Amino acid sequence: MELRLLTLLILVLAAGLRAELFFYLLYVLVGVQFVAWVWVRTAARSVRWSRVAPQAAFPGEPIAITIVVRNAGIVPIPWLALHESLPSALRSAPSVRRVIALGAREERLVGYTLEGRQRGLYQLGPLQMRTGDVLGLFEQPLEGLATDHLVIYPQVLPLRELGLPAALPYGARPAPGSLFNDPARPIGVRPYAPGDSVRQIDWKSSARTGTLEVRRHEPAIARETLLALAFSRAEYPGRYTYDNLERAVVATASIAADLVSRGQPVALCTSGLDPLAGAPAAPIAPGHGRPHLIAILRLLGCLEPAGTGDISAVLVRAASGLGWGSTVVVVAAGGVPALLERLLPLRRRGLRLALVLVEGSAADLTLARRHQIAAYLVDRAGAPVEG
Repeated sequence: MELRLLTLLILVLAAGLRAELFFYLLYVLVGVQFVAWVWVRTAARSVRWSRVAPQAAFPGEPIAITIVVRNAGIVPIPWLALHESLPSALRSAPSVRRVIALGAREERLVGYTLEGRQRGLYQLGPLQMRTGDVLGLFEQPLEGLATDHLVIYPQVLPLRELGLPAALPYGARPAPGSLFNDPARPIGVRPYAPGDSVRQIDWKSSARTGTLEVRRHEPAIARETLLALAFSRAEYPGRYTYDNLERAVVATASIAADLVSRGQPVALCTSGLDPLAGAPAAPIAPGHGRPHLIAILRLLGCLEPAGTGDISAVLVRAASGLGWGSTVVVVAAGGVPALLERLLPLRRRGLRLALVLVEGSAADLTLARRHQIAAYLVDRAGAPVEG
């Protein structure tokens, strides 16, 4: 600003005095400002940038973010200021601000580390940048980076640490008299009986004992488990809505991880909202393995509570494809009488039922037990109360 005022003053003096010295100074000042103006705009058009960030992370895990800035032109950039906007829940520092210089065709990496303390869907950016000349005559704001989304998975705890017994009644269990057996899961031998297939005879064991022995295997019935998470504000009344919602997510994630670790197929349905889709969360079909668990954790990580909703309606649709002997585990705040109206028809279809309540009473557990439904109350002290 001072240089512009000086230029105006020299212009007035040159016009009034008609002195060559003032005209010479005027040409120099105007030329310097013109070169600076062209330099800044040329440099601004040469800046290229990108953000390298993971799509998801576990709570407490360091999250490395890298901003790649490159000068694609031959004009050096004397300074480039960067300011990254970040959610307060992810910040490891008050803000991310950097000032760098770029030579011709030079690339610089600007890195910082975040830590996710609470599950959720977070937005990284936008990135604001500006550049200018050495003399500070001109500044040029640059169009910043679009935002990226980062999902922080929910916490996964051992069931005992969560306050649940380590052996909830879900998952696969032996089914005597099953028509199908899994040859990859032997459990011993037994004496030969008329009608046994010759292929099932264990010849080594038979030679050792002197009598025909037949191999025994565990049944090959797939026992799927459907986790049904109630996640609307209408289903969590009371003073501790937020706390109960978060504990329900942690309970669901921990049960899913326990099942997957035991090789059991797991499905998920919920009455919550998927903010990435901008719609009610779609059910996740049964599957097993770590990639399937990550898909479940990703949905649970970004899940948002709906204003209204009913897990019972979602559950009926999601359970329609379950086979006989599968298990439905409902994670909810309470409301057992209303849940029983929808759960009992599922039991008559041959499904096994369990309730995990994050808020309830002994009467809720007694009512569920009276209808032969296993129920567990995760109280705030972390100790399980069984029904």
